[in-house]
Amino acid sequence: MKWAKKREDRQIRAWELGAGSPMERQLLREGRMVLRADGRYELFSQEAVSGSGELAERGDYFKVDGTGAPYPNRRERFLSTHSRVQGDVYVQQSCPVQVWMAGDPETEAVRWLLETGRLTLHPEDPEHYFQALLWGARLSAAQDAVLVFYQLSRDEQGRLREVEFNFVAASEFQRDYLLL
Repeated sequence: MKWAKKREDRQIRAWELGAGSPMERQLLREGRMVLRADGRYELFSQEAVSGSGELAERGDYFKVDGTGAPYPNRRERFLSTHSRVQGDVYVQQSCPVQVWMAGDPETEAVRWLLETGRLTLHPEDPEHYFQALLWGARLSAAQDAVLVFYQLSRDEQGRLREVEFNFVAASEFQRDYLLL
């Protein structure tokens, strides 16, 4: 099992969905984000490959990755792990998270995701090696991406009942994380 954490004291920019920020307006104009008729937002991250974007609610936050693609952060998680510096600039508190990469020994969390169908691996398609339904959209990531585990929930007997995870592109992982 590998562990990593975000680089310390790194300032990031983030915006609240629905607050009408210039970044939100720009992404809506560019079609990288869509405000749906049901009031939810659809964000077209670099992992959104099925033609539909990641779904987020008004009040959630979003960031923009190194490629200019937006990705959502649930409001509660964002507010619990970020401190506002000023305006749209935040500092994220760094805490260790489990990570997994293709070729690593299978972990309990990876095994659970595979057994429950929450994650599929596609060695025949290295550009879409990791595939999962996350944020209401079919997402994929290349074989060199990293699975980052945010939370593992267990039942009374200690068995996994939920795994909160996401993909992080290799270039984003190298820029933002340190392996421990």
